[in-house]
Amino acid sequence: MANFRKKPLSLHRVIEVQDAAAVAPLVDAGVRHLQDLAEVQSRTTSEPQASLKVGASQAAKSSYQVGMVYEIPLSEIRSNPFNPRAVYTSSAVDAMASSLLSGGQRIAATAYMGDDGEVVLIEGETRLRGARVGGLSTLRVEIRPRPGSDRELYEEARAANVERRDQSPLDDAIKWKELLAKKIYPTQSALAQALRVGEDHVSRTLSLASMPLRIVHAVADHPDLLSHKMLNAVREYWAIKGDDDTHELILEVAKHGMGYRDVVSRRKAAEAGPVKRTRSLREALQFKGAKGELKSFADEGRLELVLKGLSQEAAEEISAKILALFPKS
Repeated sequence: MANFRKKPLSLHRVIEVQDAAAVAPLVDAGVRHLQDLAEVQSRTTSEPQASLKVGASQAAKSSYQVGMVYEIPLSEIRSNPFNPRAVYTSSAVDAMASSLLSGGQRIAATAYMGDDGEVVLIEGETRLRGARVGGLSTLRVEIRPRPGSDRELYEEARAANVERRDQSPLDDAIKWKELLAKKIYPTQSALAQALRVGEDHVSRTLSLASMPLRIVHAVADHPDLLSHKMLNAVREYWAIKGDDDTHELILEVAKHGMGYRDVVSRRKAAEAGPVKRTRSLREALQFKGAKGELKSFADEGRLELVLKGLSQEAAEEISAKILALFPKS
């Protein structure tokens, strides 16, 4: 049996093992479509089975070359540590799983080789999650050069999402807040310049990150609501009414197809508070066969007199009496 030197496990390896355990059991975790693996197996048939697996794994990883596409076991794939996507709904992941199972994987994910031989995604997290949910064993991945920095990794992944229109303002809000906190970008201005967007756009987007996760996930479940205008209207309503009322509003908006202007109107009504109805004192009146009512609005200093069924003579008489109360200047 070969002797192996003991060495401390790296953080990347620990995370890899934890990821694999979280999605177990995986079906057919071996490497497929690699000629090197077959050659290693044929040369080591006389060795113990455990040694065979170690040698196969090492040979497979060493064979991943930049510019090539491979079917890679899910257990060898790590998520992008600077993934530009922040919100993944169960419905979206389930839809991806269904697509992978019924139609196969049409577009390869992209990744680079990590320090410990692990495959680190650049983009393709939804496909990875869908493959896990669907019980698949591998993901088709294109190996690319390792980005030169964490910032380059984020920007390359985000550019791919923007091109596919997979990047939402909610994703940007949550990730930009995180990247600024980690000093990946020192200022909002630097972030805006790097991504070629306006500083005002960055500021408005970051304001969305103030919403709690409950509201974020509720609105993310409805892709039609993920425009900047709608999200900002929801955020402003939430700032006034809180979690429960906002959650109910999101469901109502999605059900009835309400637009962002409808949400703005709800927010304005919430700011104004309940409409106050002025109370009046009413007194029934009768005058020469006519019936009417006198309303007195003391708080507003206003009177309203209504008489119906007056004859012309009676109308002239009461008019004269009312006018007599207001002397001419």
